[in-house]
Amino acid sequence: MSLLTGIIGKTLLEVLKGMFFQIGWKIILERFATRLVVWGLETLKGLTTNDVMQNTVDDVIASLQGKRLKEIPKKE
Repeated sequence: MSLLTGIIGKTLLEVLKGMFFQIGWKIILERFATRLVVWGLETLKGLTTNDVMQNTVDDVIASLQGKRLKEIPKKE
């Protein structure tokens, strides 16, 4: 039984390694950093009543969003 368990265990380990290293970590880290920056800007926007700063934060967030994927129109 331990031979079968060892074979299955090693196979699962190899499959998990393949899945883990196949992920584009650079993209994931870039998205995380962008979301962190947007969160910080939204927090900064909430802390001030200066209209110029709030509009600037909105402009920076809009430029960070860039080209987005096309959204599917909602059916009503």
